[in-house]
Amino acid sequence: MNPPTRHPAIALSLAMAAACGGSKIPNGNTDKPTTILHVTTVGEGLVRGAGDGDCRGSCTTPTPLGVPLRLQAIPDPGATFGGWTGACNGTGACQLPMNGETAVTANFKRDPPPPGFHHLTVISDGSGRVISTPPGLDCDSTTCSSDFTDGAVVTLNATPAPGFVFDGWTVGPCTGTTGCAITLRADTQVTAKFTTHPPAEIHISVAVTGPGQVQGGSIDCGLPPSAVCDAKVAPTSTTTLTAFPAAAARFLGWGGACTGAAPTCPVTANADMQVTAAFEFELDTLVPNDGTNIPTLAINSTLAFFGRHNDADGSSAVWSVPKTGGSPSLVAKGIPQYLVADDGFVYWHDGVSLYSAPVGGGQASLLSGSPAFGRLALDERGALYWVDVAAPGRPGSVHRMENRIETILAPDQATIGGIAVDGSFVYYGVSGAGGGGVIKRVPRTGGAVETVATTPAAVVALRLDPDNVYFRDTTGAVFGMAKTGGAARSLSGPNTGTASGPLDIDANASVVWWTWMDTTNSATKGLFHANADGSGFTAVETGSDLTTWSGPRVDDTAVFYFHAGALLKRLK
Repeated sequence: MNPPTRHPAIALSLAMAAACGGSKIPNGNTDKPTTILHVTTVGEGLVRGAGDGDCRGSCTTPTPLGVPLRLQAIPDPGATFGGWTGACNGTGACQLPMNGETAVTANFKRDPPPPGFHHLTVISDGSGRVISTPPGLDCDSTTCSSDFTDGAVVTLNATPAPGFVFDGWTVGPCTGTTGCAITLRADTQVTAKFTTHPPAEIHISVAVTGPGQVQGGSIDCGLPPSAVCDAKVAPTSTTTLTAFPAAAARFLGWGGACTGAAPTCPVTANADMQVTAAFEFELDTLVPNDGTNIPTLAINSTLAFFGRHNDADGSSAVWSVPKTGGSPSLVAKGIPQYLVADDGFVYWHDGVSLYSAPVGGGQASLLSGSPAFGRLALDERGALYWVDVAAPGRPGSVHRMENRIETILAPDQATIGGIAVDGSFVYYGVSGAGGGGVIKRVPRTGGAVETVATTPAAVVALRLDPDNVYFRDTTGAVFGMAKTGGAARSLSGPNTGTASGPLDIDANASVVWWTWMDTTNSATKGLFHANADGSGFTAVETGSDLTTWSGPRVDDTAVFYFHAGALLKRLK
C-alpha cells in the first residue's frame, strides 16, 4: 500500500515553521507556533521576563513565535550586572524579537572582598530565613551575602516560613537539616532549600446553635450528650457532615465551610476549617404569659416589640425581645395601643398622643397629638404615616412625619383607621355609603387623592406588596386585589361569620397572614394564611379556647403573634 500523500500547502507550511525554529505549544493548543528561549546566568543574579518566573542558572522556556520579550538582569545584593552575551548586549534591558530559537547569557560580578576577607553567599530556595553567627547574614530573600575574615567560623541556622519545612542544605559545604558551621578559607556559596509540606492532620471544627445535632466521621456535636465538635482528619480526605434537627425543630442552614440548607455537606480537608449549623424550634415562645403582656406587636430586623402593664405601680411600657429568643428588655414607658418599628426607632400611640423611642431603650419623645389615632405605617426612609380617625362632626385626615416635620397629606377624609405605604402612595380606608367602605390613596409627598376600590364593609387594616393591595374589613374577612385594579379576591376562605378581637393582617412574599377569633364558632379560631391569588388557604394553627389571638407580623423566615397572652414565633 502506498503511503498517504500530504497536501503541498500543508507540507510547505510545516517546512517553513521548521526552518524558523518553530514548534507547537506544549499544552495541546496547536494553533499558535512557539520557539525556545535559552537563558543562562553567571554569577550572583537573575533574569526576569523570560517566563512566568525568574531565571537563575540555566532555563529553557517555550515562548510564542514572533512575540517580543523584554529581559531584565537583576543582580543580587552586593553584586553588579556586567553585561549580556549571546543575542543581547550591553548592560540595559534587552529586547528580543523572538523570531526563532534564541540564547542569552547574563553575567554578574562582585567586587572582590577586602584583603583578608571572603564572601559568604546564601541562596534561599523556597520561603525561609537564614541567620549567621557572628552577625552579618539575615537572609529571607532569594540571595544575600556578607564578608567575613579569613578563617572565621560562621554558623548558619535556617528557619522555614509558616507552611514550609527546611529540607536541608543542597549546595556548598553544608549538609543535613541542622545548623551548619563553616570555616571560611575562600569565597563560599551555600543553598538552603525550603519546601511546602502538607500538615499531618487537619482540624474540622463544628459549632451548633439551636436544637439540633451534626454528625459525620468522628464529629458528634450538638444536643447532649454530644460533645465532639472538633476532629482531626487526614489531608485531602472527605467528611460528610449531616444535620439532624431535634423533635419539633427545623434545620435552618450551614455557615463557614458549608453553605445552603441541604441536610448534608461534604467537606474536603485541604486546610483547617470551621462549620456552623443553625437550628430552631418550629414553634417558640418568645415571651410567656405572665399576666402583664399587652397583645400589640411590631417587628424590625432583629427585635419584636410588644406592650406590658404593671399592676404594682399602674404603669405600662413598650418592651422588646430578640426574634431569636432571649430576655425581654424595657424600651420606654407608655401605653402602646398600636406599634411600628424600624431598626432605629419604635413608634406607638396611646390613642391620643404619638411617641417614639430608640429601639435600644430610652426616654419616650412626644411627636404629635390627635383626638383619635388610627393605624401607623413606616416607609423605607423612616418617615411615619398615620390617620386621624373621623368622628361625627369632625373629619379625619392622613398625616406624614419625617425629621419631626408633620404634613397633612389628605385633609377632610372619612378615615377609619387602616393605612399602608409603598414607594409612591399612601393607601387608607374611609367610610362609604350604607356601611360600606372605600380604599383611597394619595402620593407620599402630597397631591390628588384617588379612589382605588369600593368595598362591602369598611376597611380597618391594609397591607401592600409590589403588585397587590391586601385589606381586612369590619367583618374580619380578608381580601386581595391588584394595584392596577380589578375585582377583589376573597382570601379568608372558609372563615365565615364576623371575627372578633384585634383585626389585623400582614403580608410577605405574596402570602397574607391573619388571626381569626369568633366566639360563636370554635373551629375558626387560630392563625391562617393564603396566597395572593386566593389559593393555598391554610389553617396554620387552630384552637377552641376563648383566649385572644392577635397579630400577626411576618418576616422572611417566621410569623410572630399572640395567643393566650404569650408572644409566639412560628417558622414559615
